[in-house]
Amino acid sequence: MVLTACGLLDPPDAGVPLEDVRTTGRMLPGQLADAPDGPHVELLTATVAGREVEIVMQRDDAGACVAIRRPPASSTACGAVAGDDAAAGSTFGVVLVDAPSSGDPSAPLAVSGLVTAEVGSIRVELEDGSTARAVMFPLAPAGVEGSGFVVYLPADARQQSLVAFDAGGIELERLEFSAPR
Repeated sequence: MVLTACGLLDPPDAGVPLEDVRTTGRMLPGQLADAPDGPHVELLTATVAGREVEIVMQRDDAGACVAIRRPPASSTACGAVAGDDAAAGSTFGVVLVDAPSSGDPSAPLAVSGLVTAEVGSIRVELEDGSTARAVMFPLAPAGVEGSGFVVYLPADARQQSLVAFDAGGIELERLEFSAPR
C-alpha cells in the first residue's frame, strides 16, 4: 500500500499480465501423473506475452502433478497437495518455478502452485521491493480442496518471497526462494 494525499493505493503490479483468463475444469485424455489417482484436468487457460498458456493437474498417489504448458515449452512438478503433511508449509503444497525453456531470454518466468482453501491471495515479493499478484483458480475440478495460483514475472525479475494472505489480507505464510533468479 502507498499513502497519498487521497488515501491508500495499491502499488503498481510488477507481474506480466495474464489476459483472456479462463478457468475451464475441462477433462483431458491421457495422464499427467505416473500413478494417477484422479482425472487429468485443464484448470486454467490464458495468454501471457502473446502466447497461450494452459495449466493442467492430476492427483497421484503422492499428492498431485501440475503442469504449465506454454508451447513450445512445458514444465511439470509433482508433490504434496496443500494441507498434506508433506507439503512445503501449512498453507502451500507443490510450488513450481518455471524458468523459460523456449530459448527466448526475454520470456517471462512463471511461479505457480497449490494452496489451502483459506488463502484469498498470493503475492511474489521481488528483490527490488516491488510485488506481483497471482491469479487464483479453483482445484475442485481435479478433486482437490483449495486453490491454484500462477503469476508471471519479467525475465529480469529476481524473486525473493512467496506470500499467502487470507481474504482479509492477513499474512498466513511466507516462503523464501532459496536462490533468487
